[in-house]
Amino acid sequence: MADNNTGIYASFSIQPVEQPFLTEKEGRPIFKDVEFVTIFIAGDKHTEVQRVATDQDKERFSDAYKRFKEGAAAREQMVGTPLSQWSYLKPSQIKELESINIYSVEQLAALSDTAKQKIGMGANELVSAAQAFLVTSKDASAASAFAAENERLKDDVKRLEAQVAEMGQRFEALAKEQGGSGRRSAAA
Repeated sequence: MADNNTGIYASFSIQPVEQPFLTEKEGRPIFKDVEFVTIFIAGDKHTEVQRVATDQDKERFSDAYKRFKEGAAAREQMVGTPLSQWSYLKPSQIKELESINIYSVEQLAALSDTAKQKIGMGANELVSAAQAFLVTSKDASAASAFAAENERLKDDVKRLEAQVAEMGQRFEALAKEQGGSGRRSAAA
């Protein structure tokens, strides 16, 4: 479902909601914890919806809801590389982007043209750089996986070579016990 939500993100939270009937009955404020969803569009700080979370919200933003249920804070419910971990941006640029609800490189890379206008000059370059970063990271990830596999295979080869050498030594020792060279005896 994430494909239908490109550029639209959600975070879940628990907020106290006053229960008027119980408050009146008890004569003191009574609250109930209720799950809320905040839905926002990356690049648009003025469009934000906050309401009681419905089953449809929980299904539509199932990844964010799952992370929320696992105890993640609102920002941690976002998936992707935090802007602060991307060395391309200056701290001031990070603050500017966060002020318009852009928290990850993935969100920046998926910005709409309307959202780019809110960033202003240089928005196209930032989006292009974010997209290039993601492609490069994906390629680097594959290269890293291949390198790790290569190291594992090298370790396997070393282990097998050691086993073969040990078996050769045992064979030679066995042959000496039987009174001759094992290779000559085997050839004869």
